[in-house]
Amino acid sequence: MGKRVLIAGASGFIGSHTVKALSEKGYEPILISRNLEKLREKFPEFPTFSLSEIERAFSLRPFAVVNAVGILKEEDSTYEEVHVELTKRLVELSKKYGVKKFVQISALGTSPGERSRYFKTKWEAEEIVRRSGIPYAILRPSIVLGKGQKLYDDLKRLSRFLPVLGAPRMKVQPVKVEKIVEAVLRAVECQISGTVELCGDEVLTMGELFRRVLKEMGIKRPVVEVPKVFLFPFAVLKIGGLDLEQFKMIKDNTCGGEVGKVR
Repeated sequence: MGKRVLIAGASGFIGSHTVKALSEKGYEPILISRNLEKLREKFPEFPTFSLSEIERAFSLRPFAVVNAVGILKEEDSTYEEVHVELTKRLVELSKKYGVKKFVQISALGTSPGERSRYFKTKWEAEEIVRRSGIPYAILRPSIVLGKGQKLYDDLKRLSRFLPVLGAPRMKVQPVKVEKIVEAVLRAVECQISGTVELCGDEVLTMGELFRRVLKEMGIKRPVVEVPKVFLFPFAVLKIGGLDLEQFKMIKDNTCGGEVGKVR
């Protein structure tokens, strides 16, 4: 019998890759998600719980928790509910049930005093974990690429009705989801601790990244890089899936902080 690890956000992009990797390494995943139907379809072999059943999931006594819950855009829930309140609940139950390691999937670029509520609430969640008294690892990835990544679906959708695609003028350092999962495994096994940045080897403009993804999907569309200010009207009018909160998130997203790095 392998050790039990609870994964919150198990039906999501990073969460689902984490579940597969942990199970392949002999761990016993305990899964939590807002979307039980999707979760049970993906992983019928593992115990699954909704957000309202979190304490039942913890009653199975996981030795580690991986919090992969996160939203880029507010739809059914707010950033505060998903990033802050849920993290607080997970930490409270981790303390109650004696969890030995807490792994928080955060985001590169988060810091105190952010205008973006996405980054602000990610920082607040980090602070909850840091103050918990539980041994922890906080992983801050740049844009994560891999099967199931939303960027692929977004570009495919936009290319259907736009002859030219616009990309915000910013730099990113995309990292493969396999690297994120590898870092999670190392964190669960206590080989990584503290706050760690996760980036790939190349720094790209967002336009270069768009072109690579389009080429990978076999879609031919010109990509034009535009200053952030040019996208403000689109954010106000919510055109192309962009809103004001996402507009505030547009900034360079590359490794370079003073926290630990894993590449």
